[in-house]
Amino acid sequence: MSAAVKPSHAALPTRYSHQESNDFDEQAGFLAGWNQDYAQISAGHFKGSVTQIDLPDVSLFLEYTNQQLHQQGVLSDDVIAIGVPMAAMGKGMFCGNVCEQHAVHIYSGELGFEFLSPPNLWIGLFVVSKAMLLQSLSDEDQAKISAQCQHARIMPISAHAHAVLVRFLKSVFATLKTLPSFVHDPLIATELKMTALQLVTDTLLDIETDEPLTPYPHQSWQVLTKTRHIVQQRLDDPITVLELCETLAMSHRNLQYHFKKALDKSPIAYLRTERLNAVRHMLKHASSVTEAATTWGFWHFGHFSQEYKKMFGELPSATFKRFHN
Repeated sequence: MSAAVKPSHAALPTRYSHQESNDFDEQAGFLAGWNQDYAQISAGHFKGSVTQIDLPDVSLFLEYTNQQLHQQGVLSDDVIAIGVPMAAMGKGMFCGNVCEQHAVHIYSGELGFEFLSPPNLWIGLFVVSKAMLLQSLSDEDQAKISAQCQHARIMPISAHAHAVLVRFLKSVFATLKTLPSFVHDPLIATELKMTALQLVTDTLLDIETDEPLTPYPHQSWQVLTKTRHIVQQRLDDPITVLELCETLAMSHRNLQYHFKKALDKSPIAYLRTERLNAVRHMLKHASSVTEAATTWGFWHFGHFSQEYKKMFGELPSATFKRFHN
């Protein structure tokens, strides 16, 4: 993972935008400054969107993705970012913990975040200036919020607190969808900014936990993240399940158990998914489909093309042409 970059929201003028995408890499880039990448886990054509409001020191987002994704990224330490599930969530894991509807995802933290998002995810995001958020708080409250955001993690909140956050985001985005020019009114922009800052402050201060801040505690999640790291380190030599067992010092049965628990996939299916994602990334810069396929160990091109189409909803040649026209 590369070094964090500063989110652009602080430098941008007040604005409202809506972007739709049929490519998960493009979608990852919509959230400027998140320094993130997406890998598609479930099979099918990707559809997603990001609606965004940029204000001085505050950005608000609504993101939709129809496929299960493995997301990872890291934000600059001068912002605080929290995510709010906007509807009931399917199976997902955020930094090693099972996702809950009445919870917030704390994306900030020096180690970055990893999110195995469920299909049909609809999530709201607050990204606020840390200095602006903390400046009017007591020393005790500043210390508490800084501790809450030391590591990315998922934190349960009350149903009422969750409903307040969801209601605010739905109201703001519904209004601006109809009247986008409202965001340019200085009084409205200031009110939105101050309300968002207060909501984030209240949410973080209301979270009560005496547990140590231990990221990625779930053992099956640790196996998954270690596997992904190993795969990414062997770009020119795709790993087999047997080699993976040896590298992790784990039996095939245990490996199977952890992948079933974390992903509901077999290890071999996951490794194939990672290789297909790697081909898709490489197609943007490769000289040919054949080069990308063979680099990642796909030698039966007819079978590869069908696997690729099943995974991403289009033939590899279509992906290649889109980036080489």
